[in-house]
Amino acid sequence: MTKIRNNVEKLNALIKEGKIREAFEEYYGDDVTIQVNGNAPITGKEPNRKREMIFLQEIEKLNSAEIKSVTFGGIDNNVSMTEWAIGIEDKDGDKKTIYRVNVQEWRNNKIINEKLYFCGDQKF
Repeated sequence: MTKIRNNVEKLNALIKEGKIREAFEEYYGDDVTIQVNGNAPITGKEPNRKREMIFLQEIEKLNSAEIKSVTFGGIDNNVSMTEWAIGIEDKDGDKKTIYRVNVQEWRNNKIINEKLYFCGDQKF
């Protein structure tokens, strides 16, 4: 559990610094499966990298990334959950806050499965 906790702290620090690509490359497994808001999951690092690029193209500026809570557990003690409030500015200059929860399953120091839950009508 200590190793997962350390990895989550480092991952979240990179995200808070706006180093989302670096975090993805460092902490996500090659065969990662990511599912957003119950939509069909996407498997593989490359297809998920492309999905993430689409998301990042919508953001002009990261204004804040606040962690509301982090928890650990799971049947095999290999799951982390992080609740975020992320302040962004889009290409049109509109500011908004994205509220989301990342549920991550870890194996061999890499995320192998992630579910993202966005609050409200957010489309990311």
